Amino acid sequence: MSIIKEVEAIPLKIPYVRPFVLSRGLVGKPGVPGDHIYVKIETSDGVVGWGEARPMHTWMYETLETAYTSLKRYIAPAIKGMDVFSLNKILKTLDKVLTPVVSSGQPFIKSAVETALYDIMGKITGQPIHRLIGGKITEHIELSAMMSGEPEAMAEYAREMASKGYRCFKVKIMGDPEEDARRLRAVGEAVPGADIWADANQAYTSYSVRMLLELIKDIQGIICLEQPVPTWDYEGLRRIVSMSPIPVAVDESVFSHYDLFKLVSMDALDLVVLKLAKSGIAGNLKIAALAEAAGIDLFASGMTESGVGFAASVHLYSTLPIVAPIDINGPQFLADLLVDGLEFEGSKVKVPDKPGLGVEVKEEKLEEYRVKIEL
Repeated sequence: MSIIKEVEAIPLKIPYVRPFVLSRGLVGKPGVPGDHIYVKIETSDGVVGWGEARPMHTWMYETLETAYTSLKRYIAPAIKGMDVFSLNKILKTLDKVLTPVVSSGQPFIKSAVETALYDIMGKITGQPIHRLIGGKITEHIELSAMMSGEPEAMAEYAREMASKGYRCFKVKIMGDPEEDARRLRAVGEAVPGADIWADANQAYTSYSVRMLLELIKDIQGIICLEQPVPTWDYEGLRRIVSMSPIPVAVDESVFSHYDLFKLVSMDALDLVVLKLAKSGIAGNLKIAALAEAAGIDLFASGMTESGVGFAASVHLYSTLPIVAPIDINGPQFLADLLVDGLEFEGSKVKVPDKPGLGVEVKEEKLEEYRVKIEL
């Protein structure tokens, strides 16, 4: 039996190489690093597993400080001494010590713990994570390119990324219909024939989005409108789905299969966006199964994680029928992924086949970016 012996939280600030802004605020830019926590779990037989949380207060409520204290004060004492392979029991324990409200509670740090446990299980069994959850259905994951900023800058960056083989461009829109239409049009004109994934991050209402839909009706290649309204506005989503010629994807409104069930019952989405951070591996598999039963296709994205979160996402998404290139954009924005073992070719990344995550954490880099938590 492999027992959880030590649980460590390593808070980090990783530099950005280019600005990243969404409708709710800054994600990061040169001089303003992103917040990350690496979770290191060691077993009684000396096996180490890694997970990563990327708290982002402009996207949801978890912060570097809350994720750190949740792990140190509540999660670590609760799971020490438990069998690594008793994953269902461990996940129930996490929800007992940090009780969900509606459908989730501190999901980012819980997901990081779960990833570390899968990494350990893979290393013990000699299997990559994707084989522990049914096996990959593709050898490579195709990535989308994230676009953020002013229309002219987006167009220039889209041409640059297209030259590297990218064919899908995720465009962050900000809630001003005319300016957002210019953003979408600029990218579409810069790369004719591209797929354009418009992401509002809750910037609109079911009323204000009507003007946007009118202004962009002639733009070719828009494959979805993601999360146009606030997380709680299920009725707004239902109204937009009923009138929009563009498929509506839901992200921030779905953290669990319970959330998806409500939206499906209301005809309030066309697509669901998976995220490792918000639902974990087990939770995403539940969402994917329910989506399949309801005839809802899958998109997938991330939280601009570095190498550990990125690799875990690649394993998860390689097992699922994702219908568009995936938005896991750490390689675009971060100065360092902090791992060895990832293999990129243009817009594609190879699914790792070594045990666990299949990557090696560069622990000397953790020390370079480690910060002290001030409470």
